[in-house]
Amino acid sequence: MSTKKNNKNKQHEPKIKVETNSFTIDNKLVLKLSLVIALFAFLLYSNTLKHQFVLDDFSVIKENQLTKGGTASLKEIFASSYRTGYGNNENNLYRPLTKAMFAIEWQLSPNNPHFHHLINVLMYAFVCVLLFIVLLRYTKINIYILFIIAMLFAAHPIHTEVVANIKSRDEISSMLFLLLSLLSISHYLTNKKMLLLVSSLFCFFLALLSKESAIVYIALAPLFIYFFTETSFKNNLRITGSLAIVGFLYILLHIKIIGSIGIKNIPVIDNSLLYTSDFIQQKATAILIMGKYFLLLLFPHPLSCDYSFNTIPIVSSFANLGFLLALLFHIFLLYFAIKNIKEKHLLSFCILFYIGSMVLASNILMLIGTHLAERLLFFPSIAYCLAAVYLVCKLLKIDITEASYKVKSLFNMNGSLLMVIGVVLILFSIKTYSRNKDWKSDTTLFGHDLKSVPNSAHMLFYYANNLANKDSLNAVKNPVEREKRLVTAQKSITKALELYELFPDAHNVAGRIYYEQKNYQAAFKSYSRAMEMNPGKGMYHNNAGTCLFSIGNYEEAAKAFEKAAEIDKFDADARCNLGSAYGAMGEAFKNKNDQENANKMFNLAIDNFKKATIIDPNYKSAYQFIGVTYKNMGDSINGQIFLDKAAKIRS
Repeated sequence: MSTKKNNKNKQHEPKIKVETNSFTIDNKLVLKLSLVIALFAFLLYSNTLKHQFVLDDFSVIKENQLTKGGTASLKEIFASSYRTGYGNNENNLYRPLTKAMFAIEWQLSPNNPHFHHLINVLMYAFVCVLLFIVLLRYTKINIYILFIIAMLFAAHPIHTEVVANIKSRDEISSMLFLLLSLLSISHYLTNKKMLLLVSSLFCFFLALLSKESAIVYIALAPLFIYFFTETSFKNNLRITGSLAIVGFLYILLHIKIIGSIGIKNIPVIDNSLLYTSDFIQQKATAILIMGKYFLLLLFPHPLSCDYSFNTIPIVSSFANLGFLLALLFHIFLLYFAIKNIKEKHLLSFCILFYIGSMVLASNILMLIGTHLAERLLFFPSIAYCLAAVYLVCKLLKIDITEASYKVKSLFNMNGSLLMVIGVVLILFSIKTYSRNKDWKSDTTLFGHDLKSVPNSAHMLFYYANNLANKDSLNAVKNPVEREKRLVTAQKSITKALELYELFPDAHNVAGRIYYEQKNYQAAFKSYSRAMEMNPGKGMYHNNAGTCLFSIGNYEEAAKAFEKAAEIDKFDADARCNLGSAYGAMGEAFKNKNDQENANKMFNLAIDNFKKATIIDPNYKSAYQFIGVTYKNMGDSINGQIFLDKAAKIRS
């Protein structure tokens, strides 16, 4: 009778009915394996430690005045949108905890990307260990199988964007707090101490403050409780309800700070689903993209930092093979999960966890700011790694619930399993370590990824923008080489605009290229087109002002700079440029021997230069201009004071 009962249970293996206090964990072994996981994850990403700022690192960290304000900005960071402090009119996101981390790190080590990268890698290693401990805490899977799952997760190349891009700390921080919340729930179910439940809710709130998408945890936490514990439905509902209340309070806070929930006015260039207004075509394309997401988990090559318009064409017919395969695959997954949910089958959990964690990213329920991004697979990849190892074990007829805690047992496990997992880990590790190198700088990243997505208007824009920015051009001393770089940038931005003309940022870059070629008329035309499409972006007005300034139209230039400063109170460049326009008008009056009007203009210039230094206390040029302007007014004492201040600031 006993044998038949055991065989019957094995037919539905793994049937997950676990009480976390029903077995003993060898803490010394857990510590040893945790250290191996942490070291493995750290070494995999150690080649990012000397990397520079890339992509959104500039808008969130390097060029964000609030972040650069350090701890003094913390109050305003928690009372404003994610990108407040940068010349950007996007006010949809609220991730104060992540931004606060960056501000504190900037205070400790200003303008040092290496320090931020170190924190990212350390936090990622900690997340990998936490995942191992959470799975160990909930499941009754063999500790070495869980070790393999954690190692596979650590090595998966799909995580390179999350770790190598500093800005994606929001993903790491969010997952870290969600795992801590799960750990607290597990201990609460065992010890029944209310403080542990409160701790879980607090961790969930911190995850939400790290990134809004953590809201899906309200649906994922009860999956862990249902599949891996014997907790009653009523108790599960009580815990889930508590999480829902926290989520609701966060939404109220988000609305109070931002003014709304969700992303409004999503550019087609970011989410190509908006290229069509046909609802059916949008959702069919979203389903196709879900298939692409899964393929990236299965075979993470090639990888790209951008998949935006026009990388994935709109699905215009139900006969589209990619759409049909993706639809049938996900229907099968849901059918299997629902069919086996009562048995608490591990694959049912993995499928529901995967789909639940992808529900917001999928664009099926609601449109978000992108249609495909590797970073959005960070949390769902947990389910993939768990399911992949389980299926390999099932294929090799390995009992994943066999409890064995002897150190030698890892090497005495099924040789075929170790060989398969070993090969995958090696290939994943090579890919991850290699892909990290592409993230070294904007130059290496855009140059590499443009080959992977040659029809991405956004990638063409990134590439041209990087070639034509001030730092890039200043690094080129040879005039011939400089002109070649501008020509290459012009070709790239022209192709981007051919793919999608309604792209204001691309017109802005086209204007910059013309400006650097001293074709001010063409530059002003491009800037004007950008302003026409997005009049609420101060950067465009500021750049248009530089064209007007260059042709000597200082009065109109001042109006453009004033508008830019009005739109973005953190734009130190606009304030400094406005000061320069007033200074130039003052020079004109001085040359006409009209010292009274000259001094009026000079005082306005000084006032705006000083405002620029308030925004950015290390704005060297602004201090220099103040000094020069004072001297032009005959005040050599104050002039020298500010010139000395400028001399003390490193360029």
